[in-house]
Amino acid sequence: MAEKVKKRPSFFLSFKRFSSHREDTGVPATPVSQAAPPMYRSTSQMGSRQINSTTPDNSKFSRKFSGGIKDLIQCALCLEILTKPKMLPCQHTFCCACLKIYVADLPIINCPICRTRIQVHSTDFVEELPSNLYIDTLLAMVGVNEDKKKPDTPPSPMNNMQSVELFAAGVRCSHCRSICDDLDISNCEHCKSNFCKVCWLQHLADMRTQIGSILKELDSAASRLEHKIEHYEDRFDRIIEQINSTAEEKINAILQGKMELLREASELQKLGDMTALGLKSSLGEARDVAKRAMNMRENVDDEEQVMTFINLHTNTLQLLTEVSKWDSEKYAFDKENFRIESDSTTPYDAESDDPLPEAAKQDDPMESEASLSLHYRSRNFIPHYIWRKTSRPSGVGISPWNNHLYICGMDSHSVLVVERAQAKIVTRLSCDEMLCPVHIAFMKSLGEIYVTDKWKHCVHVFSKDGDYLRSLGQKGSRAGMFRSPEGIATDNAQHHIYVVDTGNDRVQVIETDGKFVDQYGVATKQQAMHTSSVWETKEMLCTEFNGPTAVAITNDRVIVLDSGNRRVKVYNKQDKSKIVEFGSLGQRKGQFRQPECLAVDPMGFILVGDSGNCRVQVFRPNGQLVRVFGRLGSEPGKFGWISGIYVTKQLDIIVSDTKNHSVNFF
Repeated sequence: MAEKVKKRPSFFLSFKRFSSHREDTGVPATPVSQAAPPMYRSTSQMGSRQINSTTPDNSKFSRKFSGGIKDLIQCALCLEILTKPKMLPCQHTFCCACLKIYVADLPIINCPICRTRIQVHSTDFVEELPSNLYIDTLLAMVGVNEDKKKPDTPPSPMNNMQSVELFAAGVRCSHCRSICDDLDISNCEHCKSNFCKVCWLQHLADMRTQIGSILKELDSAASRLEHKIEHYEDRFDRIIEQINSTAEEKINAILQGKMELLREASELQKLGDMTALGLKSSLGEARDVAKRAMNMRENVDDEEQVMTFINLHTNTLQLLTEVSKWDSEKYAFDKENFRIESDSTTPYDAESDDPLPEAAKQDDPMESEASLSLHYRSRNFIPHYIWRKTSRPSGVGISPWNNHLYICGMDSHSVLVVERAQAKIVTRLSCDEMLCPVHIAFMKSLGEIYVTDKWKHCVHVFSKDGDYLRSLGQKGSRAGMFRSPEGIATDNAQHHIYVVDTGNDRVQVIETDGKFVDQYGVATKQQAMHTSSVWETKEMLCTEFNGPTAVAITNDRVIVLDSGNRRVKVYNKQDKSKIVEFGSLGQRKGQFRQPECLAVDPMGFILVGDSGNCRVQVFRPNGQLVRVFGRLGSEPGKFGWISGIYVTKQLDIIVSDTKNHSVNFF
């Protein structure tokens, strides 16, 4: 660039020689502004010979060129000759007065020509804009004085520049539109435009001015960013403060609720203990009276002996009734609502269905799900036989060897074996350790019988001949141990036993020797624990069951009755994924109240003993309700409390009723 500045252009040499010639010949020279581009000359500087010798082509080019000069010195806002021209950062030039009106008090403006967004930094923004040196030069050439007032009608550049001609060929400047030699032209890599020496210097100055504007923008952006960062940090400090405050409130509310629930549970437990203590005392006194009556001397008056016997008999019946009712209130903890839920064992007379009138008989009910559904809906559920030879029957089942009926007697501490054809007791299954048999299952391939003992916390194993073989499990919460087990089912294909570990809220899968295999309902999850004023995340075992009571097995499914949650949950036997679940608390169809037992028919239909509502509900394998039968009562077809249910291959349904002391055959 330095070399370009030092080298004098040929245009200036030609202009100097031409000026010297005018002085020698005595022709007065019109002074030209030093800032004017060297490639233009006015008509007063040129001899008449030169003007007259202008060819038609040169005149045509001169008119076009003067038209371009007119466009350069015309303001795009007022469409008049520029007055005090000011150049925007985008290098478009307008009158200073026009720009002031256009800018007004706007913070950001758009260039009227290229629509570039320009930020207004101050009230003197227009005054601080740089002047356009090229336009000033052109205005001086056409005879417009910046200090003079703008005329009403702008002078036409064509009148003053008729004789402007170009004396050399080369590259045209992008701004002043002059043509210069290649060595006198500089190309800007930023705007991809060509500039002559004068315009190039001014362009560099304009770029430096724009750099100042860019610097101001950067400083302003940095300042805004600092404010935003400060606001951002303040906002999140506030959010963290709100989280801590709200968490503390919730924790305090939970802790307060915990204390109230613990106090309520303690009071309920204390009340039960006091009632039990009173019953124990009364039972002890009654036993003492009975012992004294047995040792009563013969000389005692007969009437006194009779009265003693009558009083003892009456008190004993009353005590037995109170003992049977002592645990009538069922208490459970509702995890979702965080409360202790109580429900008495008093059964309700809930909704039920009547059979379809004159429904078509099915030749083969198990032909399809639709035909089986129609069979259940049209069936008249009046028992064809009721067996009443046990006090409190529970689980029932049919042996796969001799078709005998097995009935668990909770009060008799034994399992009755009944011959179905003659309805007579064949034998009993019992052992010294059996306390409360609840449910029964069979393993046909091994010829074994399995009975859950709720109070002994184990599973008793008998042979098909009735011999006692062994006991599986003991009281505890570890794998292979039980707390009050109830439901039981077997998988003959894999020789697995499914035991409903009611007290531990799970279903355990064990082998025939008691070895633990797997479990349902228990999972490991991450839970936050507060220890030593620090919150830590630890793995904890949790269960989705709440007092489950029954289980049934098909070829590919495991069906669990989650009694405490009033739900039936169906799992895939292979991967333990949940297929479907249904049910809720209530007395409407499809709802449950203290359900205790379930069974599965040969096609996978699920029959649930809804004990609290005194009815049996039949569902399809997908959980769709098919039929509800049974009501509260002691007449045939009504129930007091359903305690066991079994479905044969011929779709015969056997239901045990612990309060009516009966077994119903449908």
